[in-house]
Amino acid sequence: DIADSTGKVRISFWDEKAEASYGIGKAYQVENARTRLGMYEVELNVGKTTRVIELSDAESSDLPSFEELEEQIYETKKIFDIDEDDMNIKVVARILEIEDTREFERQDGTKGLVRNMTIGDDSGFIPVTLWDDKTNLPYDINEAIKIQNPRVNYNDLSNRVELSIGNSTNILQPSYNELTSLPDIEELQNILYTSKDIASLELEDRSVKIKGTFSDPFIERILMPKCPVCNRTLEDEDEEECPHCGNYIDKPKYLLMLPGKITDDTGEIQVTFFNELVEQLLDMKHDDIVALYEESEGDIGFLETKAMDLEGRTLELLADVTYNNYDEEIRLRPKKIFKNEF
Repeated sequence: DIADSTGKVRISFWDEKAEASYGIGKAYQVENARTRLGMYEVELNVGKTTRVIELSDAESSDLPSFEELEEQIYETKKIFDIDEDDMNIKVVARILEIEDTREFERQDGTKGLVRNMTIGDDSGFIPVTLWDDKTNLPYDINEAIKIQNPRVNYNDLSNRVELSIGNSTNILQPSYNELTSLPDIEELQNILYTSKDIASLELEDRSVKIKGTFSDPFIERILMPKCPVCNRTLEDEDEEECPHCGNYIDKPKYLLMLPGKITDDTGEIQVTFFNELVEQLLDMKHDDIVALYEESEGDIGFLETKAMDLEGRTLELLADVTYNNYDEEIRLRPKKIFKNEF
């Protein structure tokens, strides 16, 4: 998008014009662009016959500053105040959780990328979905970000709004003034997450803080084979055809899973760590674990020492409470490890 004091307009660059580098916040003069009617409003097309000239500070002195335009175009909102029909909003928050990028297949057979994260401010937290190029996020957990013009969706399953980040959305570093009202990560965690002991946990609990002693790590099925197409669990990792979707399996993909127990002064509860959290606990990368597993022809003895080193550690976790139909008890599914210490 480009903007002046009268508003903003969507602009599309074609062919060699799309290969040029344009900077957010810089001023440009666009000559001989074509207009067309988009889905809801007029858009600009920049092609071979269009000139795009970067302006100096003196040449752009009659334009509002980037900060002034931003305040004019976007409405700054706290997370708690975001509504389903919101458009042209700006959100300043910290990254609380972020997952790995996943590949998916669209209905037309093309591949796409998706990544999920959760952001929070002092009013609440909200799930965010990043699509395709936006999955290359140059920020990490705990860092502050500014999101301009996200799409707001309502999730019927969770009964709450979520943010969707595509090509029309910018993710930027907040200014100093924007950061003054945003708490640091420890303050946010205390504001947003409820601390509970094990005896007070309930099935509907989400994103609660639990602190306790870890015991009984079970590594016998630390690598769970999955079909690379339908992602269903395989009973036999040597199966050549998936019994669920029927696709040929050249090589299964593996889910990292580490069950155990967490105990505090009020009781104990089963806990299961997955993927990135298992990597964090074992201080090993997923691909390295799989490679050693395959080299040893299925022997997981190389993990026993690392798993036993976890016995007796004090863990502080952010977790959801789930229900285990097998033993008809609640259990913890951690989302983040705050502390891991003796």
